Amino acid sequence: MTLKSSFGRRQWRTSHPLNVRISHWVNVIAGTYLLVSGLHIFLDFPELYWGHTGYRGYPAIFKLEDWGLSWDEAGSLGNRMWGRNYHFTFAWVFLINGLIYVGWNLRTGHLQQQLWLNRDELRLDNLHRDLRQQVRWTLPRQTTTTEYGTLQKISYLMLIFVFVPLMVLTGLAQSPGFTAAWPWLLDIFGGRQSARTLHSVGTVLFIVFVILHILEVIRAGATNRIRSMFTGHLLISSSTSDIRRDGEMSSADT
Repeated sequence: MTLKSSFGRRQWRTSHPLNVRISHWVNVIAGTYLLVSGLHIFLDFPELYWGHTGYRGYPAIFKLEDWGLSWDEAGSLGNRMWGRNYHFTFAWVFLINGLIYVGWNLRTGHLQQQLWLNRDELRLDNLHRDLRQQVRWTLPRQTTTTEYGTLQKISYLMLIFVFVPLMVLTGLAQSPGFTAAWPWLLDIFGGRQSARTLHSVGTVLFIVFVILHILEVIRAGATNRIRSMFTGHLLISSSTSDIRRDGEMSSADT
């Protein structure tokens, strides 16, 4: 459907398939519970160590009390039992949903069409130009198309195929049951406490990713983008020539 306005033409355009939208909102719910429950677990034991050993009084590489919150004060804010129950539950929800998302979108070709990088995109001049646009808060086509920028593609691919697997493995390496069956998990990370520390660092990186993702959504038009993640249709405003050019690419977005 195309609408006319004083600034050009407005057009509804298919943006996200149903499976992408379902997976996205399941991950929003699961990710929120993972962050909240993980924070409760950490507050109940607010120090990080490296290696196989770690307990209160043992040399730590990070102490929350160094940042003004004592062990007892942090413990009163946390709840390890509640946190562990919800963390494990929603970790499985997040993982299963992610596997369904990847499998479904590889099968339909959506992942290849939207996120796969070509040689030209990996050229240094293109990466530099994309970085400049990100830093300057300018990304003109993001408000008129459903295309991802090069750095966005790289970040999403790293999240799906590198970050999430590492978070799963460092999480499993903290479970005595899994490490008893798979002792190689401890060998990979150099100990249960090392895995916990890496898992915590990964959580901070995930928070940074979420903040940047939200900023990207705001920049591209929050209301329009959020609505499209529910309805699957994006309202774009452009000149006639831009709409015609975008329309030629619409098959890659459906």
